[in-house]
Amino acid sequence: MLKFKIVTNEEECRDLWKKYSKKQILWDLWDFRFCFHTDNFKFNFIVGFDDKNEIGLLPLVFDIKEKYYTYFGEEFPEQNKFLLKDKKNIKFFLENCPKNTSIYYIGPEEAKYYDFAAGGKRYFLDLDKYGNSFESYLKSFNKKHRKNLNYDLRKLKEKGYVVEHNKIKDFERFVELNKKRFGTESNYNEAGFVLSMSKFVDAALRINALDVISIKIGNNAEAVGLGVFYNDVYYVLGFGRNVEITNLGKLLIAEQIKSAIAS
Repeated sequence: MLKFKIVTNEEECRDLWKKYSKKQILWDLWDFRFCFHTDNFKFNFIVGFDDKNEIGLLPLVFDIKEKYYTYFGEEFPEQNKFLLKDKKNIKFFLENCPKNTSIYYIGPEEAKYYDFAAGGKRYFLDLDKYGNSFESYLKSFNKKHRKNLNYDLRKLKEKGYVVEHNKIKDFERFVELNKKRFGTESNYNEAGFVLSMSKFVDAALRINALDVISIKIGNNAEAVGLGVFYNDVYYVLGFGRNVEITNLGKLLIAEQIKSAIAS
């Protein structure tokens, strides 16, 4: 019979995470998830045992304000995993979750072991299919689409834009542009989220994984994208652009794809 133990000490939780996380993707890294662990959360990691042998970990936290349990890192990190030696035990860990537990953005590979409710879609671009070539990727578009895109990018080039990387001071401009682009729906209206993302930028800098792309016109950053490289994957984590300048979004996406290819 399986038994379960709750761990609430931060240091013990960190050690457990590092013990069971395989560090395959960005969100497997403690330092990135911890950026989103604020004073509003308390650790509530569930450790499972078969007799005296540890069998895995479900890393929950308690949201003090909203009064519910969720996965460590709250809602911004994705691809949440059950850190178990045998994934067939997922159902037992779920049965031992406290009431009012909600886990979002569960990694798709976990669905092989439990019938989770479907979540929102996420999009991935496999650049290996195009020989890691931006030109080959463009050739996958139909002729009209490709012609229109090249025309739009040429018109922007006439404005004399400059692309810069990792101008960290442009993070503030990124926040400003994101709020202007998304209005009340922008997460960056929340001071706590801005602080978490600032910590995230610092964490990415420490491992030389950060890619802030700034598109400048007349010395002003008119579009800023936030990306991170990790283990041969480029993560697009946010953007902001001047909505009064058409097609900046297309240009920023093109530059992010080029960065992914160059990484």
